[in-house]
Amino acid sequence: MLIALDIGNNHITVGGFDGDDIRFVAAIATAPKQTGEEYACILKNVLALYQVDDQPIIGASICSVVPGMAHTMERALRFLTRGPILIVGTGAKTGLNLKIAEPRTLGTDRVAAAVHASRTYPMPCVIVDLGTATTCTALDKTGALVGSAIIPGVKLSLIALNEHTAQLPTVELTDVPSNVLGKNTAEALCIGAIYGTAAMIDGMVQRYAQALGAMPTVVLTGGMAQAVRPYVHTTTIHEPVLALRGLAEIWKRNHSREVK
Repeated sequence: MLIALDIGNNHITVGGFDGDDIRFVAAIATAPKQTGEEYACILKNVLALYQVDDQPIIGASICSVVPGMAHTMERALRFLTRGPILIVGTGAKTGLNLKIAEPRTLGTDRVAAAVHASRTYPMPCVIVDLGTATTCTALDKTGALVGSAIIPGVKLSLIALNEHTAQLPTVELTDVPSNVLGKNTAEALCIGAIYGTAAMIDGMVQRYAQALGAMPTVVLTGGMAQAVRPYVHTTTIHEPVLALRGLAEIWKRNHSREVK
């Protein structure tokens, strides 16, 4: 089994792959003060929870947007496998053509997501990742990554409004109003967060279509994708584990011969 780790600002998504099949997907908290030994114990418990702790781990693939966390998780995984552990970054073979000015500054989670999208969906393509930040990643008709946009995330925007205004409360996004005519402040905040994000996606896709010369395939991923997708007018594909699948593919490109 191959372990893939997508380390985000708030949580780490863990996936276990048997070939191309995902055996499990789990989430654990991102805690930079935790040690590799502590995370090794957490990962062992995750494997036991999903009843795969008897499966040999052939290696692991890691992407991270949190400085230092990739190496902490690498140490943790060393307690669980002797196989190759790949941290996606400079030097990793991805097969992805990056046509941007500063490739090293691109988040490796976005690289992993783009790798899978470029090999799976019709091009051109726009990946919209609705996480702590909402990111748009554009792939041209050849599958090359040609540009991106970064927007404050759905929940992050609400937190900012609460912290920087005197009277706007925190709200839950579980009960989304049926239309945009909010009847109170809580509904107005929810509408702005959900309908506003959906409208932003629709508008950005139209701009990307102009820039790319064709209507792109739109792939939604990230923790808020399922909540926002019903309100997006554009036809979309929802792939919640896009980065994990890309991580598995990158690992195979770099290390598959070593474990045969």
